[in-house]
Amino acid sequence: MKDLKLIVLIDKYQQGNCTPAEKLIVEEWMNSLAIEENAFEEINEKEKLAIKQRMFAKIKEEIKPLPKETVKLFNWAAYVKIAAVLVVFIGLAVSLVLAYDVFDWKNETLQASSEGQTKKIMLPDGSIIWLKGKSTLTYPEHFDQATREVSLSGEALFEVAKDAQHPFIVHSGNMDTRVLGTSFNIRPIGKHIEVVVFTGKVTVSLANTNKQLLILPSEKAICMPAEKEIKAQTNVQKEEYLANTEYNMNFEDAQMSEIIKKIEAKFDVKVKLTDNTVANCLITADFTDQSLVKTFEVLCQTLNGTFEIENNSVWLKAEGCK
Repeated sequence: MKDLKLIVLIDKYQQGNCTPAEKLIVEEWMNSLAIEENAFEEINEKEKLAIKQRMFAKIKEEIKPLPKETVKLFNWAAYVKIAAVLVVFIGLAVSLVLAYDVFDWKNETLQASSEGQTKKIMLPDGSIIWLKGKSTLTYPEHFDQATREVSLSGEALFEVAKDAQHPFIVHSGNMDTRVLGTSFNIRPIGKHIEVVVFTGKVTVSLANTNKQLLILPSEKAICMPAEKEIKAQTNVQKEEYLANTEYNMNFEDAQMSEIIKKIEAKFDVKVKLTDNTVANCLITADFTDQSLVKTFEVLCQTLNGTFEIENNSVWLKAEGCK
């Protein structure tokens, strides 16, 4: 609908002077901006995104400024009426944003590049995600809500930063995985989804059911949405899930130079030594599932040293090994 025609019809509609045909046109346009309350519950994420894009394009199209030659045709009273109507329609769109998260500007989607490869994602809270194969992870630019929520399609290994005040929730199909700070792997197997826990505790639940299960380290939850069931499996070997990741940080009599390379690869930092002889020290320690800060705190206890983090660099000052 052209802008001029739309404005004229809206003005007539406000005054009650529309013909039945004109009234129908205006009301159909109004309805095109509305979404029935239950519509979002029955569509997937791709369809939601398409609706977001269509709505935004529609609103931008309908409220663009009038040509200069058109301005002379209307008096200020008409403009006030038109502005009031547009405010109502824009308010409707804003309400949809707040009620249904129609425009989720913060979210960005990252996808592993190809089958068989693993992509490391550093989340804003310090959590590390290894996205496997052709999987997709959607997450907010900043975690500023009571919970830290992400959406996963496919397989990923999660090493979640500890934060007891802000639970971390992974939405994967009809399954939700809730943790405070732990490490685990989510993988779809046919129509089922399995969750293997490495450290900490994980609560797995199925949407639209009261089924949930607490999973401990070396245990696996197998979620069956079609059957509306979750079953547990114990004594699970985790090695197969760790391939192509830097999750395993367990060292036994390893040279400090080797440990530094692993730290740099895992946390995307550059470690700088004030004394290069420290690189020859032999270290036995397990830094698996530890943050960058905690890793260097333990190293400094062993080497009798101090460290300082500046941007993506870590300066390590130590006396060396004795």
